Amino acid sequence: MIFDAHVHFFGREFYAFQTTLVAREDPEVIFGRIRAGGFEIPGADAKAHAARWIAELDRNRVDRAVIFASSPNEVEVVGAAVKSYPRRLYPYALVNPKAAAQVELLDKLQSQFHFKGILLFPALHEFSMQSPEAERVIKLAEKHRMVVFVHCGKLRIPVRKLIGLSADFPAERSRPRDLEAVANAHPKARFVVPHFGSGWFEETMALGNACANVYVDTSGSNGWILEHDPPLALTEVFKTARDVFGIDRILYGSDSGVFPGGYRGDIMQAQQSTMAAAGFTDDDRRAVMGFNLGRLLEI
Repeated sequence: MIFDAHVHFFGREFYAFQTTLVAREDPEVIFGRIRAGGFEIPGADAKAHAARWIAELDRNRVDRAVIFASSPNEVEVVGAAVKSYPRRLYPYALVNPKAAAQVELLDKLQSQFHFKGILLFPALHEFSMQSPEAERVIKLAEKHRMVVFVHCGKLRIPVRKLIGLSADFPAERSRPRDLEAVANAHPKARFVVPHFGSGWFEETMALGNACANVYVDTSGSNGWILEHDPPLALTEVFKTARDVFGIDRILYGSDSGVFPGGYRGDIMQAQQSTMAAAGFTDDDRRAVMGFNLGRLLEI
């Protein structure tokens, strides 16, 4: 079974939200720039976009996927769209903890859409994981048995560059070490750090060693390894993560999301090959590629 822990829905609402960040410009003009940059903007039918994701999963022989609502206006849309595929797509919702209305809305929507996780981006929304605002979100996650996904390290949103905004957010704003006290204070909560910490590898390993309720996902190409001092081999990253987190707390993720590219089958194949080269057994690979996530989400 392959169960992907990291796929962005990236429906029309996500791109529409980007246009609201640019004052006094026609949204259609901004859409034109985005398309010219190689991004396909989906149509208004979110259920049709969900069906397209199902077709992508089928094409790549992926059984299930966590699907992210990556902007506030996508949350309800994604929740509704993926209800047609209750055994294939499992939604996570992005929340800005500083926006109390977003947190309250997610609490109200939970009984209808059954989100499996909450996405937190400290660098994007400029908050600390040790802040009262973050604490409120963690308590909401505990209330509804949702996973708390915390993006640490470098964050890049390429589409922003096409509309004249900065695409990069400094890694310093979101360090894994900031999560340690929080995770220990909430032992019943489950936390996921993506991309092996996206540049903060040693801190992520220290966090995993200190907190048994923190998981790591493998998502994307992990290009940060080339900028690490000294550069790391991906096989070394997987081996170290296995030694520190154990097999049961590593989750496969592709970081798919953008069309026309669709599902990143190349990432999936590369990671399976990397695990084999790193000495992961067949049982190890089965755990990472799907069974660990199924257990984490209580499916």
